[in-house]
Amino acid sequence: MSGKVGDNVYRASGVVASAASDAYDDDQLHSNIAILGFKVAVNGSLVRYNLVDQSIDEYFDTSGVDASASVNEARSLTAPYYYFGGSVISPSVTEDADETGTDGLYSWYKWTDTGATGSYNNDTTQDHEYLIVGGGASGARNHAGSGGAGGLLTATGLSLTGGNEYTITVGAGGAARTTASDGDDGDDSILSGTGITTLTAGGGGGGGDNAGGSAGRDGRATNGNGGGGAYNGNGGAGDGAGFDGGSQSTSGPQYGTGGGGGAGGAGGAGTNTAGGAGGIGLASDILETGTDVYYAGGGGGGTYSDNSAAGAGGIGGGGDGSASGPGGAGTANTGGGGGGVHNTSPSSGAGGSGIVILRRLTSSTVTGSDLTLQSTDVSAEAEPDYGEIVLLMEDGEGTATLNTDIKGYISRDSGTTFTQGTFVDEGSWGTNRKILAFHDLDISAQPSGTSMCYKITTHNQSSGSKETNIYATSIGWR
Repeated sequence: MSGKVGDNVYRASGVVASAASDAYDDDQLHSNIAILGFKVAVNGSLVRYNLVDQSIDEYFDTSGVDASASVNEARSLTAPYYYFGGSVISPSVTEDADETGTDGLYSWYKWTDTGATGSYNNDTTQDHEYLIVGGGASGARNHAGSGGAGGLLTATGLSLTGGNEYTITVGAGGAARTTASDGDDGDDSILSGTGITTLTAGGGGGGGDNAGGSAGRDGRATNGNGGGGAYNGNGGAGDGAGFDGGSQSTSGPQYGTGGGGGAGGAGGAGTNTAGGAGGIGLASDILETGTDVYYAGGGGGGTYSDNSAAGAGGIGGGGDGSASGPGGAGTANTGGGGGGVHNTSPSSGAGGSGIVILRRLTSSTVTGSDLTLQSTDVSAEAEPDYGEIVLLMEDGEGTATLNTDIKGYISRDSGTTFTQGTFVDEGSWGTNRKILAFHDLDISAQPSGTSMCYKITTHNQSSGSKETNIYATSIGWR
């Protein structure tokens, strides 16, 4: 705890105070010790961390907070942990997803049915992560190019308004071809509703057919990937974020056709001995953090007699040049393109159907309430007369006025009697983040006791206007 060293007294530092005006003030030293304690607690992922005549809490868990005495004490759901005035709620969701599940702190919803539209309604406005993949196109038949993958859209931070119903459409994959013709385009996958810009992951473009115009078909609007070309034809163009299909080789003996475009890259060009590989797909761990699933790989191009590769890194179907065939199909609910085939094969590869996935925090936070955060008790070895607090705070929104919008108190009788200290700004620890402290708070007038606790209160809080967050608190005494 803080104190002053008198005249001509040797201190531990070896510095001598030569006059009363030079009396040593160790307030800053104690603040630095508190900050060091915070760092030690963080590095060790410690719960409440006790020193002699001092206790530090980084809020790695809730054990240091007296829930019965605290009010509106909402704790952040993910590290770094902090307290703010508000509440943590569990939103109610109405949906017709084909499959649902949880992943740690998150809930996810997956739509795979191409036969009917789906719906989603959350009663609380909340940010969502999404993955939307359009249907992959089929490959063409007759020395033919492969199908382009469906378009892929993914992002975090999509705010869906509470009470609004959102509509989900899952795009079907293109149908396999059993006669000489271009591949069948995939259908679009869509998320739409009030308050958001409609998100469309376009279907892939079908592969080009030797007799049907040779060039691969363009990806469907919007963001679809193009199909591979056949018989000297160019690949189809990707739309928006989509990638082009590959072109056919211009020399034999095999005249390999182009691979379909994938969500992560263009389809490969055919060579004189092999069809082009489908464009690479993209990975997502939206269903299980750390476990990647690949989506939207382009189909592989066919040849006269040699098989070609499936979509590299994706889920496209392989091309085929044999008489027995058929071409490889894109995997269902990945948006993979189908493989192109020679005219003696029974059918080209069908495109894989699309998918729509939404993911949100299972619990949501509501901010903007005034906070009372009271600690559990820590026993002092002897009855103290002075106390101090050092805390790390953040102006999440707006700027808190010290000792008006944020206040600090210390008690030595288990919270029956509190004395307020006067916070001062002792520096910053990041953007909009301050170190607040008071030292040598006289608590000697309180009833006798050794059960030490603190209380932090915030005032005039308003969501989006003034939000004061408490990241760590140290209480000390002497």
